[in-house]
Amino acid sequence: MEFGSVVFLLRFLPIFLITYYLVPGRMKNVILLLGSLCFFSWGSPVCLMPLLISAGSSYVHGLLIERHLGKPTARILLVSAYCFDLVLLLVFGYAEFFIKSANEFLGTKLIGSGFPVPLGITIYTLQGLSYVTDVSRGKCKACRNVFYYFTYLTMFPQLAAGPIVRYQELQAPLRERKVELHQVSEGFKRICIGLAKKILLADSAGMLWSSIVAMKPEGMSLATAWLGMLAYAFEVYFTFSGYCDVAIGLGKCIGFDFPENYDHPFAACSITDFTERWNKSLMRWMKDYVYRPLAGEKKGLFPKLFFMLVTWALIGAWYGPDWTFVLWGIWIGFLFILESLFLGKILSTLPKVVGWCYAMLAISVGWVLLAMNDLSDAVTYFQVMFGAKGVGMVDHAFFFLASENILTLIIGGFFALPIFRGVLDRLDASKNGMGIALKRLLEKIYPGVFLLASLVYLIGRGW
Repeated sequence: MEFGSVVFLLRFLPIFLITYYLVPGRMKNVILLLGSLCFFSWGSPVCLMPLLISAGSSYVHGLLIERHLGKPTARILLVSAYCFDLVLLLVFGYAEFFIKSANEFLGTKLIGSGFPVPLGITIYTLQGLSYVTDVSRGKCKACRNVFYYFTYLTMFPQLAAGPIVRYQELQAPLRERKVELHQVSEGFKRICIGLAKKILLADSAGMLWSSIVAMKPEGMSLATAWLGMLAYAFEVYFTFSGYCDVAIGLGKCIGFDFPENYDHPFAACSITDFTERWNKSLMRWMKDYVYRPLAGEKKGLFPKLFFMLVTWALIGAWYGPDWTFVLWGIWIGFLFILESLFLGKILSTLPKVVGWCYAMLAISVGWVLLAMNDLSDAVTYFQVMFGAKGVGMVDHAFFFLASENILTLIIGGFFALPIFRGVLDRLDASKNGMGIALKRLLEKIYPGVFLLASLVYLIGRGW
């Protein structure tokens, strides 16, 4: 089940919210847990199995680790928790990747794993690991109420695409929370924005990218190749950002405050700035639970840089089971390291527009690695983007596709950059009564317009 589907919007979500609001406070966690289990088992009940196993493992390991804190046994139990969850992740999330790699290495065609990749497995695995690690570090107490813990780890709003939320951030509201009208109103606005991003922008940009990638790279122009990368970038960003907006909005509607996860990454003026704006909860997780334990106590610059690159390779692997994703992580990590060594100081002395152009160029190179499942295809696409292959600078396909999708590209740029937020902030800061009234009017109108447009577009496509 996806957030941007008729089944979710017109069936599952209304039934869930109506039931959630009607039951008394002590029963809300029951409805949330049952709703989450239904959400994750909708397409394939088998996908629920690794979620429940992972939740049970981290719950039991958390209790045992707390019981043996300060003893060598606690470290052994922590290693056991990591091994258990990571093996589960590799089997269910990356089995096809390993089989594909073995096929290529051996030159044979083995039988596929047959496992459907469970929704949210990379997120709930990291959340479970962060929980047992924080218990071992004494940052939080082990949860003794199995019902509370399973509600936390199976919570469907943010497990679909993030943000990654740590147990101590939800510990208090899991026990007691109030759902107030202003929270529901704010949550509804975020849901509408998220749906518009996914349905109106991400899906439209995805169709443009599909049209371009269906062409042979050797037969497209440089302009068409760059248009394709812009479309792919919009598809990826508005999908992830839109889903996170829906998750944050749903969280507010049921009494939780999830952290912000995306902050207009296309406004970044460096790769370091980009990493601080893009999937912030994942970056924070990798920094706290991978990089710092590996490099925190190491002496010398080289070990720190090496483990920084390893961390970025893992970030790439988190996004998808393919070597091109790992290479994307290494590419971003390499530029991140250069900026931490000397490039960042140089960029700080240059005009921001220069830093922005550099960042967008570097990020666009990375998009090619994410977009292409085969490294040879990525190399060919690189060559076309930089004029080494293709049919020249511009072709008829570019003019046709650009004109057909001009509205998507303009609106996408408007919302990818902090222009819309800037307009609202200016109206809010205005001492002119007309400006303040206009902002209030916009805030009341745009959620409904976004929702109506999304539903019309969604139903029109037969979804």
